[in-house]
Amino acid sequence: MSVTETARRLAASTLDVVPIDLVALLVYVVFASAAVTVGVGGTVVGFVVGSLLVFFVPGYAVIAALFPRRPQNRDAGEGAIGLSLTAAHDGVLARERLALSFGLSVTLIPLAAVTLGALGIRLTTESVLASVWVVVVFGVVVGTARRLAVPSHERFDPLAVARQTGTERFFGGDAVTRALTVCLCIAVVAALGSLTVALAGPTQSMSYTSASLLTESPSGENVAGGYPTNGTVGESTSLVVEVTNHHDSAATYTVVARLQRVDGGTVLASETLRRQSQRVAVNETWTYDHTVTPTMAGQDLRLAYYVVRGPMPDTVDDGTADKVLYLRIDVAPR
Repeated sequence: MSVTETARRLAASTLDVVPIDLVALLVYVVFASAAVTVGVGGTVVGFVVGSLLVFFVPGYAVIAALFPRRPQNRDAGEGAIGLSLTAAHDGVLARERLALSFGLSVTLIPLAAVTLGALGIRLTTESVLASVWVVVVFGVVVGTARRLAVPSHERFDPLAVARQTGTERFFGGDAVTRALTVCLCIAVVAALGSLTVALAGPTQSMSYTSASLLTESPSGENVAGGYPTNGTVGESTSLVVEVTNHHDSAATYTVVARLQRVDGGTVLASETLRRQSQRVAVNETWTYDHTVTPTMAGQDLRLAYYVVRGPMPDTVDDGTADKVLYLRIDVAPR
């Protein structure tokens, strides 16, 4: 046996065991995570890389875990006429695997957001990447184990799919199946294309101020949860206001905290509890840790934070503040 033949057989046996698509998936996640982390997200390339990372990769990993076998009884090249709801089969066609990957990824996005919120974790680039990694690693590990547990001739093989006739294979099946496949491809290409054109074209400067009312968790992190709902006159409560300057120039921000008694949208009484100013650079965040001490009692009082950029107006209200944050609280008398 020649060296070439030995190498060929060794390569074939290796590819028969190693799930090449799942290995490529992990490599892509590493590459995409690095690209997003170093800040290419504002470019067209960054958009495409990030979109695939969020809208395709997690779903593909889960589908790989759910369907380790190839579609034995639905192969278009073996005379099948399309999707049958009665015929037994163990896998999904390549076009269905791709479609389900997109669909499942879109389904996982809100689930991940809700889970992060329930855990008190803020929705950031890092938390999204961590969520993607958890789903992908789980899918790759389970998918690899399940593929290796089935006979090689029944195992899903992406290389075998790639060797099949392109359009004839992908768009095979009955008229309805072909039409749905074409519509899916057009929808995906149109969605990605329109967003890419929007990013590539001229854009207006996004200048705005963001503000959040937070509390400090037992672990010392600032989270959007655990807000106080009750208080007592004269007793202090700790809160945190974060202000981020997304304008193209630095500015002085002022936070005014007021406790208000409101009836039907009309402020009947208002007392200023806090007022603090800070100069904030471009794309910097001012974290204002403070305490508020109620000075009047009442049910369903409104703690209002007015965030003002630049010079203070004569009257600070909803119309003159850049951002307004509200918190409802019941205050008992001392």
